[in-house]
Amino acid sequence: MDKKILIIEDDKVLNEMYAIKFSKEWYEVKSAFDWLDWLAKLEEWFKPDLILLDLMMPSMNGFETLWAIKNQTSSDCKIIIFTNIVDKEKIDKAMQMWADDYLIKANTTPKVAIEKAQEVLNIPYEIQNSPIYIKPGLNIFKMKNPLMPDAEDIEISINIKI
Repeated sequence: MDKKILIIEDDKVLNEMYAIKFSKEWYEVKSAFDWLDWLAKLEEWFKPDLILLDLMMPSMNGFETLWAIKNQTSSDCKIIIFTNIVDKEKIDKAMQMWADDYLIKANTTPKVAIEKAQEVLNIPYEIQNSPIYIKPGLNIFKMKNPLMPDAEDIEISINIKI
């Protein structure tokens, strides 16, 4: 999978833990501890498909960051708010500002974050993580294209000789 994710989280332990988990799931991962460093770079050299965005940041809060991404860049990436703020008004505000989803850190494991990312990116989790068993002879697999869910099924043929 060659999806790109930018994790904007000032807690270095959480940032590293989620970066490791996403990279093990075949995402290209970049981390930021402060959003201001990334605003210019977002369009220059790393165009993420998804941003995991903490709301409580040192120099610019998540709402300002969300607004900047949606209004000052040409990025059309998906954004998941990632915070411990449990406030219905703030959740509603984030969703009205074009966030694609909202995760509460205290209630979220790395596995849940991966599942949510794949849901937001329209990548069926079971396709990405299902084991495939093959046997000698001609093996034909059909699957949905995870990048184009409305497209025809992809057919893969493998001839295994032992």
